[in-house]
Amino acid sequence: MIKAKFAYLLLTLLPTLASAQSTIQGIVKDTTGAVMPGVTVTASSPALIEKSRTVTTNGQGRYEIVDLRPGTYSITCTLVGFSTFKQDNIEVPANVSVPVYVEMKVGAVGETVEVAAQASTVDVENATNKQLLTRQVMDDIPVPRNMQAIGGLVPGIQLHSAQGGNPDVGGSQQMEQTYIVAHGLNANHTTVLLDGMNVNSNYVDGTIQNYVDNAIIQQATYQTGGINAEVSAGGVLVNQIPKDGGNAFHSDVFLSGTGSGGWWQANNISPDLKARGATTGNSIVHIKDFDGSVGGPILKDKLWFLASGRYQSTYDIAAGVFYPDGSPGIEDQYIKQGVLRLSWQISSKDKFSGTYDRIQKFKGHQLTPLAYTPLDPSVAAGRRGPPLYYVAQGKWTRIQTSRLLLEAGFSTDVIHFSDIYQPGQEETPFTPAWYAHASHQDLIKLTRTNAPPLQDYRLPDRRNLSAAASYITGSHNIKVGVQDGWGKNDRVQSMNADLYQNYQNGTPFSVTVYNTPTAVRQRVNADLGIYAQDTWHIKRLSVTGGLRWEYEKSSIEPTAINGGRFVGPRSFPRINCDTIKGLGCWKTWSPRLGMVYDLFGNGKTAVKAGFGKYYTPAATQYLNPFNPMFGATETRSWTDSNRDDIAQDNEIGASSNPNFGKLTNVPKLDPNFKREYNLQYSAGVQHQVANGVSVSFNWFRGTNYDAPSLRNRAVDPVTDWTPFPIVNPLDGSTITAYNLNRNAFGRPADNYQTNADQDKRRLTYTGYEMGATARLPRRGHVFAAWTVDRSTNIICDMPIGTNPINALAIIVPNNITNLSLNDPNSLRFCDERGLIPFRSEFKIVGSQPLWKGFEASLVWQNSPEYEKYVNWDINARTTYPADCNGCPGGTVVAPSLTNPTERIALSVPGSRYNDRLNQLDVGIKRNFVFRERLRLQAQLDVFNVNNAHTVLVEAQALGSSIKPFVLGGPGGRPTQILQARLLRLGVQIHF
Repeated sequence: MIKAKFAYLLLTLLPTLASAQSTIQGIVKDTTGAVMPGVTVTASSPALIEKSRTVTTNGQGRYEIVDLRPGTYSITCTLVGFSTFKQDNIEVPANVSVPVYVEMKVGAVGETVEVAAQASTVDVENATNKQLLTRQVMDDIPVPRNMQAIGGLVPGIQLHSAQGGNPDVGGSQQMEQTYIVAHGLNANHTTVLLDGMNVNSNYVDGTIQNYVDNAIIQQATYQTGGINAEVSAGGVLVNQIPKDGGNAFHSDVFLSGTGSGGWWQANNISPDLKARGATTGNSIVHIKDFDGSVGGPILKDKLWFLASGRYQSTYDIAAGVFYPDGSPGIEDQYIKQGVLRLSWQISSKDKFSGTYDRIQKFKGHQLTPLAYTPLDPSVAAGRRGPPLYYVAQGKWTRIQTSRLLLEAGFSTDVIHFSDIYQPGQEETPFTPAWYAHASHQDLIKLTRTNAPPLQDYRLPDRRNLSAAASYITGSHNIKVGVQDGWGKNDRVQSMNADLYQNYQNGTPFSVTVYNTPTAVRQRVNADLGIYAQDTWHIKRLSVTGGLRWEYEKSSIEPTAINGGRFVGPRSFPRINCDTIKGLGCWKTWSPRLGMVYDLFGNGKTAVKAGFGKYYTPAATQYLNPFNPMFGATETRSWTDSNRDDIAQDNEIGASSNPNFGKLTNVPKLDPNFKREYNLQYSAGVQHQVANGVSVSFNWFRGTNYDAPSLRNRAVDPVTDWTPFPIVNPLDGSTITAYNLNRNAFGRPADNYQTNADQDKRRLTYTGYEMGATARLPRRGHVFAAWTVDRSTNIICDMPIGTNPINALAIIVPNNITNLSLNDPNSLRFCDERGLIPFRSEFKIVGSQPLWKGFEASLVWQNSPEYEKYVNWDINARTTYPADCNGCPGGTVVAPSLTNPTERIALSVPGSRYNDRLNQLDVGIKRNFVFRERLRLQAQLDVFNVNNAHTVLVEAQALGSSIKPFVLGGPGGRPTQILQARLLRLGVQIHF
């Protein structure tokens, strides 16, 4: 209650963060070079619903006009005794400061000096590293029209997915998100803004994003460095700037499609991929994207509207999946959405804008990626249940005076979705049908019949309030603000029979039982940030200093649920930092600093440097190890005594765990447990070599600190393990492996979570980026970059396989024991320093009008692919491969092994990588103009022109032969391959 009142008070006093705003700034001088105070400077544009903004130069002749929407502006400068200065066609992109330097001369009343506009490409105000993608760029280039695919073209940004690198070739991934990451940070460090307001979800600490309709976006900026105190996280910062309706009616329509087979798509499964076990590539039934918007005035100069609608669909043929009649299994999926946006000029000083984006996502049959092939997808495939997705926001801006700007806003992001059974497959608990309709999985054939194992309902939502006040004096640009976020992360699971039945070649073998039903109720109570920053000018130097204070609190809410087949009713009280000291309630400070030096004083060359401290985003993931309501599984024996193919209670073996379904190994938490953070440094130079052409060079470095560390204090990693030699079957070298001593086996665990020693665990990123941006004649444009970087890990104190940059996501399962912790076998190659090489990435994006209405465009990406590992899972019966190097083939490796399984790393980090991604996409358009305002573009896009067959993910566990994994060998079985060449036909209509 106190927190709520405090946030409300600040909101009232500081009447969202509007990072969509841009600035025109500069210095006015006379012909002798003397600065001119008191000059009236007016910026005018159709992009402003109020038409114009006016300020006056200060004593140093400096002016700044802030809170400008993206668009084309005119600048007029007037002072008695001087000719009026006017400069038209000044392009103002989003999230930048555009320098306009003015020279006024003495003249007669009414005389106007007009100056041709120069296309500014250098920001001499902000020490940020960002890439602007305008509506023209997004329309011109061959790229799927979504935030992630477009962002993947930006220098320094890579695309990741749950399965690894997964480029969106021609919309093949538009139904399943890829995640944008940069500079060694995971996707949960990415911040997504819509019109300057946060629209991150609470799901997986903000990793999962909603689907914002591309048709409403006017411009998008992607920032990878130098993030100031207005934003919490230090990963990629995406700001999507929506269009406003305008005083004239206008519409934009995009229609595109890809068909199946024939000339629509190629086959990129080469003989070498077949030899590695790849059977077929990704096959598309169709890809569709129908998107359009219409906008205009409701009341001219007063109230504007923008409405849009979109339908996206990608139907895939799932390899190896068929219906009983022999027809192929098709993963049918689509997204429908509609958007309404209003812009209201309440008064000459007050403006309000509001956006509502409603999304419906459908997936009829979940067929990939699956460990078990459904023999009848109409029954055994999962589906995406009725979803509730939407993004909504409202923002009020008040220009109190030419120096004081007030802002306030609210935004929300809701992603409620379910992975559930096909219609008619869910049964009432404890009825005969419920027992009979358990999922059946064959462990040998890798097939599934009956319903899928589990139904999963996920209900994350997030609300955000923000407010800020900016005061501009010319020499200073002061901004203070407050942001708060809250919401839930609920999750409910259930399943038929509370188990699935396992078979071996059709013969009943075992059952895997669950402690369903489960209901997790977790809350973000406060994600509060208060910041202050100031940009001050010292001659040619601009310095931005900021300080951000944050408070984070989340809780596990009281929960009660009925019992299931294998567990009784459960009821748990609230758990938070009051009940477990150190579990959140973090209060932290984050300093930020940026410096820009205008080298020659003409706004064409900027030398930049920056520093920032950024805390790892946290919503509810860090609560998971301490939540007594969790999912637990256990495999038990099963004998189908009555041969009815139903696992009866009296046919199932007893549990080996008397505490099944109970969280008995809750880690002890260091009461002084700290929130993880990273420090980032950057430096660079940007230079405008010609009108509209600039080049840049930047250096980045980042290191994380206070990473969480989980260890089992009951088992000593040295004295409780005995070293023994084994032979590396790949090269014959000797590996020192470790066996758990018998007297330590089964010892009760004493798990303890604290912050890691910095010398034993950290991730360090180092990168260099060289880029060029050019605006070519006749609306042409190109940007290109060469990135050289690497990330090196030290993970020498945390055997659980979590990424140290996101280690707050540690999950301790029900059955975790000392077998999983403090295992020195997991520390082989734990220090990657000196092992990981620098690798290069190249990107070129461009479009150029040709002749007779034709335009050509291309996107080329040449990227390093992911590192290969070769792991060997051994047990007491594992034998050396018959073809191993320098070892006795067929003999048992470790007959006295205590643990059921030990994983041994066989390859040196940095020594093996998948093939480079070399993808070329090209497009050709033909423009048709009708009655001036109506323009139609017919387009043909070809994705992956070179039909590259890059292996994105492969099986990397050593089997019965070493041939795939010897150095220089073909590698493991490919499980994910770059989408083959696709052709897309489309049309764009603008009026």
